[in-house]
Amino acid sequence: MRLRSWLPALVQVLGLALAWPGLAQAEELDLSIPEAEKKPLELHGMLEMRYVNHQLRQDSALYRLKYYNQNPGAYTEEWRPQLELKADYRQGIAHLHLHTHHEYREFQTEHESFSRVYEGYLSLKPSAGVTIEAGKKSYSWGKGYAWNPAGFVNRPKDPDDPELNLEGYTALGADFIKSFGGQGLQTVAFTPLFLPVFNNENTELGQTGDLNRAAKLYLLLYDTDLDLMYYGGPNQPDSFGLDFSKNLLENLEVHGELAYVKDARKQSVGSGGGVNIERENQLSYLLGLRYLTAQDTTYILEYYHNGAGYDGGQVDGFFAFQEMAWRQWLKTQNPLVMQQADAKTRSYYRQKNYGQDYLYLKVSQKEPWDILYLTPYAALMANLEDLSFSLAPGASYQPVTNLELNTRLIFPLGGAGTEFGEKLDDLRAEFWVRWYF
Repeated sequence: MRLRSWLPALVQVLGLALAWPGLAQAEELDLSIPEAEKKPLELHGMLEMRYVNHQLRQDSALYRLKYYNQNPGAYTEEWRPQLELKADYRQGIAHLHLHTHHEYREFQTEHESFSRVYEGYLSLKPSAGVTIEAGKKSYSWGKGYAWNPAGFVNRPKDPDDPELNLEGYTALGADFIKSFGGQGLQTVAFTPLFLPVFNNENTELGQTGDLNRAAKLYLLLYDTDLDLMYYGGPNQPDSFGLDFSKNLLENLEVHGELAYVKDARKQSVGSGGGVNIERENQLSYLLGLRYLTAQDTTYILEYYHNGAGYDGGQVDGFFAFQEMAWRQWLKTQNPLVMQQADAKTRSYYRQKNYGQDYLYLKVSQKEPWDILYLTPYAALMANLEDLSFSLAPGASYQPVTNLELNTRLIFPLGGAGTEFGEKLDDLRAEFWVRWYF
């Protein structure tokens, strides 16, 4: 398990965690009256220790691309201690928020540590219906659970972990909110955003000096949440989005998203290694529901069409090219062959799901068999074109307040030349402990 290499980093992370709640405790022990009075400074965070075991699929395209000149064996291990710290300071109309992420990773003989500011912004609320914000913030546009095709200013979710905190973008924005009485139009909100690219900020959104713009119009209309979105910039295609969410019954919610990206750049690779770059208009959409039974069973079901994804022919050419590069490497032992293959296939692997049509289903059961604080679940993600899929059973258990134990297995299943059949892992087993303070 190579304890010596990751133990010092874990000790440092634990030290930060133990010092942080000490500061927060000094605030919480002052039981002032009235009880409803809020402290101007709030400090809290989360410490996680995660272990991941990868049972490798040694004949997969991704294994050959990644380990063509290595022999990692039948499995690899990861250790990932993580620490997230949050601080909120409120004074008058001002609210200052900071959220940092600190992580150490050990994988085989490699290890790295990094710290990032996920959020750090100043919010001013001069009146009940107006808020002005400046800084780095994580936005959550869209109503989908596993995917957000209309989340133009979001970081892409990992469908295996859709509830993880994500790093935000630096922006200057505002919220203007107006409420109405009656049964029809109840609330209107308008959110304009400006996202500049400068220094090391927002570099994924264009070139230094670019000023991207986005806007969202929210309507609460006949008890239905509606959003209209726009995003564009000097080096970003104009994108238009729509989402909705409505409770049909007290325990049944439906939601959806629609995104249209105009003149988007798309790169594909043919079976012979030729790279094709084209511009196209991309239409993506999602439709889903969430249903809670009287027995506390929750069902989340979503269908997603990925307009930026690749069709069956393009995916076939993608895998044929990797097979050709692999055979050439076996013959010549020239590493340049596999390095070029890696560069040409990044546009595919950069997407969490690079196909076009997907189905997602998650079923979770709260406290089965009267076992308190236990929630087992199972998640299924399927590529509807090649019929490959991923099955992920798991469980979460919270034996005491603020302590959470989690475990999960992920089985990617499918034939040769399919998305999940060519994944790096035959099986991924994970266990993680979270402590909230």
